[in-house]
This record gives sequence, C-alpha cells and structure tokens, in this order.
Amino acid sequence: MKKIWYLFVKIYMRLGFAFYFKKILISGTKNIPKNKAILFVANHQNALIDPLLIGAISPRELNFLTRADVFNKPLIKALLSTVNMMPIYRIKDGRSGLSKNEEVFQKCYKILNKNGTILIFPEGNHNIQRRLRILSKGFTRIILGTFENNPDQEIVVIPIGINYTNAKKFASSVHLVFGEPIPVHHEPTENNLNEASSKLKNEVSEAMKKLITHIESSEHHDKIAAAFKEEEFLHPSKVNEKLHGIDHTHKEITTEENQFHFLRPLVMANSVIPIMVWKKLSPKIKEEEFIATWRFTIGITLFPICYMIQAGIIAYFFNGLTGYIYLALSFLIVYLYVKSK
Repeated sequence: MKKIWYLFVKIYMRLGFAFYFKKILISGTKNIPKNKAILFVANHQNALIDPLLIGAISPRELNFLTRADVFNKPLIKALLSTVNMMPIYRIKDGRSGLSKNEEVFQKCYKILNKNGTILIFPEGNHNIQRRLRILSKGFTRIILGTFENNPDQEIVVIPIGINYTNAKKFASSVHLVFGEPIPVHHEPTENNLNEASSKLKNEVSEAMKKLITHIESSEHHDKIAAAFKEEEFLHPSKVNEKLHGIDHTHKEITTEENQFHFLRPLVMANSVIPIMVWKKLSPKIKEEEFIATWRFTIGITLFPICYMIQAGIIAYFFNGLTGYIYLALSFLIVYLYVKSK
C-alpha cells in the first residue's frame, strides 16, 4: 500500500511541476543503476522543491534525509514519513537532537544494505546563490557506517546538479543533471577514517561543481550572476567556462521586468481565492529559499480545489457537461500560461 501511495504522490508531484515550470530538462538518467545501492547527493538552493523535484523524476524510489525542523508539526511529520522522508538533525536544531541522528543513520545503513537509495543534500542547508558550498561529512559517515555492517556491500554515489533559471520565480525553468556514478568500495587497509572521509568528500564536491553553475566568490556573487541571461543557467558547463573571463568590478545588477501576458487576466480572474491567499502569505515567508515551496504548495492544493468547486457550482446552475468543460479549460489556460511565459 505504501508503494502505491508513493507512486501516486510521485505522479501528482510530476504533474504539479508540469504546471509550475516553463521547462523541465533532464539529463543523465542512464547513469542511475537499477539494482545497486545508491547515495544521491545534490546541491540545495530551493528548500522542499529540490527533494520533491528529484523524487518526481528519479526512476528509482528514494529515501530522503530532510532537515529536522520541517518535522516539528505532527501532521506534517506523519505526511512526510509516508513518502520516505527522514529527519536529520543539525547543530542549529539543538545539540540534544544530534543524538537522534544515530537512529536515522542505522536506518540508512539498512536501506543501503538492501540495495536501496538515499537522497541527501550534503551542503547541510539551502542557499539561493549559484554556488556549491562546503560539504559536510554526513554522507561519508553513512557510507563508511554501511561498510562497518557489511564490508562487501557496493555503493555508488551519484551527484546531482539542480539548475534553475530563477529559483524564486513562478514559471521559471529547471535542468536536473544526474552525474556519472562514483563507485565506493570498502578499503580494509584504510586505517584513517577521517582521511577516507575527506578524500571521498573532495571527490564528490568536484563532481558536483561540474553539474551546476559554480560562482566561487560569495562576496561578488550577485554581480557575476548578473552578467548572464537566466536561460544560460540551464547549461552549467557553458556558464562555468565563461566564468573565468567575467569582470565583476563594473557590472551593474539588472533585473528582468515582468511583461504583460495575454492569458494573465484570465488566470487572475479565475483564481481569485488562491491568489489572495498567496498575497497574504508571501510577505510572511522569512527565508527566500522557501518562496517557491509555498507557492508550489498552494499551486497543487488550492488551485485545483478552487477550480473543482467552481466547476461544481457551474454544473449546478447549468449542466454537468458545462462544468467539465469549464474545469478542463481552467487547467488548460494555466498550463498554456506557464509554458508560454
């Protein structure tokens, strides 16, 4: 039953993303083995959008390690657990919570020993900037801990690059890149676990940097990023080649103006309630990395509910066929609006 629910959520998320993103590009799924233990490692710009997007696209069923503070409310905790999400505790969540990680790690060892998959964001937190930050050693601990229980287990690390044209903007585009697998084997002659951990961390970090736009300078990040058009960020290898010649010292930061779209009035008029909810909620979002998460959540819940209620009202006053036509047109207009922005 749980697998059926996971599949339903996966299909619904993928459908939701089709209405949320203008373009979704996918590369490298051929790099994902079908019957091996896999630790997926990805960059993290966009809060819950990142794991949901990877889960919706990955051909393998995933187990997710997610920041523990998301699980604070019992209802949310129960819901996330049904789709294989597990809390991981960080120092900022309180030192008392760190002891709970051992139980989570034990679950990870069992998953990998059964040739399952785990998705982790080894940067440890999210950041809207287009750069790979220093990786934590948590993912290496999972691998080395698995080997302690089963030295013969073969594990592959698959780096993932998530590349948004604009992580905060509705109807932006995204390119998800699955990198080449990095096989990891138990090395019985390796006495220094810290050295083994650092070696693996550096190898994975270098592989991940090739799959995303990596702007090394945090201080000049915005000025450097402004030298590119948003669409260019869908092709990180080309952007990274150009980065060496970018002069950030005189570059003005520019923003793209919102252009009028002929379908916008129809979408606005037909979606008054969810749009009002979003306008009331959006100023309260404290972390900009969560803007897209909340917008997407409203998009896959309130919008369809609103359209179905309105379709029911139309069917009541006219007839069932008219209600179904209205409902189909409502979704079609939103889809065309997103794809033609």
